[in-house]
Amino acid sequence: MTYRRTDKVSARLAETRRSILDAARDLVSEGGFAAAQMSEVARRAGVATGTLYRYFSSKEALCRQIFREVSTREMDLLAAIAAGDAPARQRLVEVLRTFAGRAVRGRRLAYALLAEPVDANLAEERAFFRRTHAEIFARILEDGIAAGELPATDVKIAAACIAGAIPTALIGPLAPQSHELDENPERVVDDIVAFCMAGVGAAANDGKPDRIERRATA
Repeated sequence: MTYRRTDKVSARLAETRRSILDAARDLVSEGGFAAAQMSEVARRAGVATGTLYRYFSSKEALCRQIFREVSTREMDLLAAIAAGDAPARQRLVEVLRTFAGRAVRGRRLAYALLAEPVDANLAEERAFFRRTHAEIFARILEDGIAAGELPATDVKIAAACIAGAIPTALIGPLAPQSHELDENPERVVDDIVAFCMAGVGAAANDGKPDRIERRATA
């Protein structure tokens, strides 16, 4: 007789898996992927360490799932903004500001996702999501060029430059030992938006100060 899980059993297993993932994500948010030790994840999730290994065969498998879940959530948010009806220039500013702003507000988790030294599997995940970021930027740039809002450019190269520039610019400010974000975190966001918009030949025009232009004319 073939055993089939009942709905109640399936729901309990799903709940336990969710508890494990939530516990691991909280640990990563507090101390990066290095903090997500299996014994501590199990303790926080309220399960035995042996039980944890029934759901995830290794710390690497667990961290990879956390990376995918958090990155997919952030990517979906940016993609929804990019697919909106606003003018392309406005969408580009909003995507840039949302990306950088959410990273600044969730700095420890963002640092883990963007810059923390990781194994080869997580490095592959990071590269995949960076390419996806570039695709989001490319679609907005194509819309802006077609509408005459942005000057013609090599969209693929410009989008890749933006997707690489944001994480690179954030590495220093987000680093656990940095105090750059303690007093005025919005300054970092403003500078990133201004730089990226200047890179595609446009001003931010979103009500925020154009810090690059102001400094150049000071």
